[in-house]
Amino acid sequence: MSLSQHRPLASTAGAGTAVLSRSAALRAERAVDPRHIRRAANAKRAAILLAPALAVTSSLTLAVPANAATPSTDAHHGTTTSQQAQEYTVARDVQVPVVSTDGMTTTTTVVSYPTIVTKFGVSTQQAEDAISKVLSAGGDRATIVSTALQYMGDPYVEGGASHQGIDCSGLTMVAYAAVGIPLVHYVPTQDAAATTIPESEAKAGDLVVYDNEDHVGIFLGDGLVLQAPHPGDPVDIVPMYSAAHHFARVLPAGA
Repeated sequence: MSLSQHRPLASTAGAGTAVLSRSAALRAERAVDPRHIRRAANAKRAAILLAPALAVTSSLTLAVPANAATPSTDAHHGTTTSQQAQEYTVARDVQVPVVSTDGMTTTTTVVSYPTIVTKFGVSTQQAEDAISKVLSAGGDRATIVSTALQYMGDPYVEGGASHQGIDCSGLTMVAYAAVGIPLVHYVPTQDAAATTIPESEAKAGDLVVYDNEDHVGIFLGDGLVLQAPHPGDPVDIVPMYSAAHHFARVLPAGA
């Protein structure tokens, strides 16, 4: 068994920067789009309400108010923090097995993730299992998911697309840039570039888009979504959205 290194940023940073430049021409459009105005207003309100409750530091630890529940540690060296009805689980040094075969020989390697953040009842084991399945399958879908996972625990910043801060469409943009697919840094435009598919056909790496186009995430499989949620929360893994949503495929048929 071998231990692969995490965050190979060189291949994605340049692609993400190139795609970011394409979105500059859309700034005027976004400024007057009522969906963008509403999303920005919601983000500001959320920042005021949520920022005191959770701050992610550069070392990817959680800071919570003094009246929060005392953190506990699980088998994955995770920290569970309860804040009213909202619960975050941060597991560190997570080892995910990746199985590959050439038809005759089966090889298992281990991918190490410094931080896995889950929420709303998703266990670290559930996240590990879903990640293991998609990475073991290989191909573009594995690349998309593994690229997005490099941003796990990074803070949400409206308009961001880097480890200093990233938003929902920024996460999908950099993930797809890793497989040579340029997406504009804007949810409605990403949705328009994709083909809507039924849930029964959805695969890991496909997009999960709110019907009102206020948010987008990456389907991880097993009913889980990898997302950059909103101000005050880091990139995390959550259960399938309860809000009205649809699945959208950007990859070519058969991928």
